[in-house]
Amino acid sequence: MVSKKTLGLMGIPILVVVLYIHFTGLNIPFWDQWFFARHLRLFMNGQLTFDILLSQHNEHRPFFPRLIWLTLAGLTHYNIKAELWTNFFIAIGTFTFFARRALRTWQEQKAETPTFLLPLLALLIFNLGSRESWIQGFQTVMFLGMACIIIGVFFLTDKTWGKFIVAALLGVIANFSMVNGLFYWPLGAAILLLNESGRPRIVKMISWLAISAVTVGFFLNGWSSSAKINFPYLITHPLEWLAWLLNFLGAPILAFWYVAWVFGILGSILFTIILAQTFRSGAWRSVLPYLAIAAFVLGTTFVISLGRMEFGLRQSTVSRYLTMSAWFWASLISMLPLVKIPRLRSGYIYLLLTASLTFLTIAGGWVGYVRLYMRILPAYQAVIAGEPLSAEALAQVHPYPDQSAEDIDFMSKNQLAAWYYAKK
Repeated sequence: MVSKKTLGLMGIPILVVVLYIHFTGLNIPFWDQWFFARHLRLFMNGQLTFDILLSQHNEHRPFFPRLIWLTLAGLTHYNIKAELWTNFFIAIGTFTFFARRALRTWQEQKAETPTFLLPLLALLIFNLGSRESWIQGFQTVMFLGMACIIIGVFFLTDKTWGKFIVAALLGVIANFSMVNGLFYWPLGAAILLLNESGRPRIVKMISWLAISAVTVGFFLNGWSSSAKINFPYLITHPLEWLAWLLNFLGAPILAFWYVAWVFGILGSILFTIILAQTFRSGAWRSVLPYLAIAAFVLGTTFVISLGRMEFGLRQSTVSRYLTMSAWFWASLISMLPLVKIPRLRSGYIYLLLTASLTFLTIAGGWVGYVRLYMRILPAYQAVIAGEPLSAEALAQVHPYPDQSAEDIDFMSKNQLAAWYYAKK
């Protein structure tokens, strides 16, 4: 049982995110959301096809997020805040599931866990360092994808056929939410290979490989990448590449490009210690889901670096990525009580993480207010007041302002998003 004190401490960062969404989330499409607005226009005109729903957005095929957005749009006159709250509740569900499984693991392994460990996990996942994710509806792509990955790897270790089937379905949803959902299939195969035995392993492996082949083949059919990988640059700048990777891993603890690498090093050291000790002691099966989640984030880190490193180290700490990379640290924190680290040193680690995450949520919230909320606000206020959007305000919210006339006209005529509340 979790004490009332622990629940209360866990509730603080969650409440902070609730207030942040309430006060800074604005009911107007922003950047990537305008692409969905065009899908909504096709839907309302009876022209939306399965192929369009399945089409790429950057490298993703966000089929299932689009279904969610269409449903919400139909229920709310395309109120963007409905998407924000949906993302929040997906995060709540994922965190609740993860925390319950962590508690079960600690109890089964008879691990001594400090009372602040669950609140620390809550502060990590519900942190305003991920400011972009909390106030952009498009982030359903990552919230939904990560939820499926996390729940799926735990279900795969439970060895029941029912959960195996659910895990496979979650893989399909993850794959058609975000492109790195592709990593789920080889990870799942590794889990089955390591965790199952005898005839169930053979049957499940064959089934898994078949489902993987169909899903991945369907995903890659006609798929193309807009990212241009400059291998000569990567090879000739190995230290910069290493710094980029470490920054990405360290950003969930302190998302500033000039210091995040320090926490990336700390996370890499902890992961290495945990990996070595659990395999040496034979306790690796008890932490297999956490290792799989960490491996998923490591794979994601590597692939993103291939197409983004040339944008500079600042790109490695972009706040929307924290929605994924934070789960690397969630896995590390969950495994720390199970390995032999002197209590004094582990206490310092917990204290350092708590202090850094507290600072990050304050700094991230302020940066989000200045760079996102204040950026979007003029356009939102103009729409509510029934005024035409100025070129400057439009340029702050729309990726292609010179092509936005049809989008704006559609939103206005159908009274969608902020236009629903516009003064006549």
